[in-house]
Amino acid sequence: MPHLWSLKRWRLRFPASRRRPPAPAPTPRGVGDEPLSPLQVAWPEQSESCRMRVMETALSADVLALLETSGLPTEDLRAGRPITFLAASLNGELLGCVGYESSRDVVLLRSLAIQPMSQGRGLGRQLVVELQQHAKAAGGRTVFLLTTTAAPFFEQLGYERVARDAAPGFIAASTQFSELCPGSAQLMMRRL
Repeated sequence: MPHLWSLKRWRLRFPASRRRPPAPAPTPRGVGDEPLSPLQVAWPEQSESCRMRVMETALSADVLALLETSGLPTEDLRAGRPITFLAASLNGELLGCVGYESSRDVVLLRSLAIQPMSQGRGLGRQLVVELQQHAKAAGGRTVFLLTTTAAPFFEQLGYERVARDAAPGFIAASTQFSELCPGSAQLMMRRL
């Protein structure tokens, strides 16, 4: 019978069959990866086995339609502007999405839209949190956004109102800042 321990250097020695395998190294998130994370959101009309998933996605007809019905600008998206989208879906149905564009450590959050039937369930909050984690993993350090109607919502998530003339160069040069959003839109920011 092999010894399970040894007095040499006072270390326990376990046979290979009882050792824990090393933990796998974390993998970076990227385009085409599996869903980023399952969200534990309870939908009363669905069975408990249903799980909503948030994943990185390409600009699709469903995402464009949701943005347009939510009254958000899409002109620059149709022109091929490089934006990363995260979409939440349940059983293959798009429930909401959020997009961002970035330059080094500055991130512009844009295009947060939730299907009317899914509003009021915390999905918008979850999408913003997921976006922040995704952007931080990609090197983002500060998130900015422009809004005309959702400032109280974003304040609850830790965003502060800042003067538009304090926008960093990347934000000020974006089409959303310079062309698509009116001058009355509130600029907000949050450090990651």
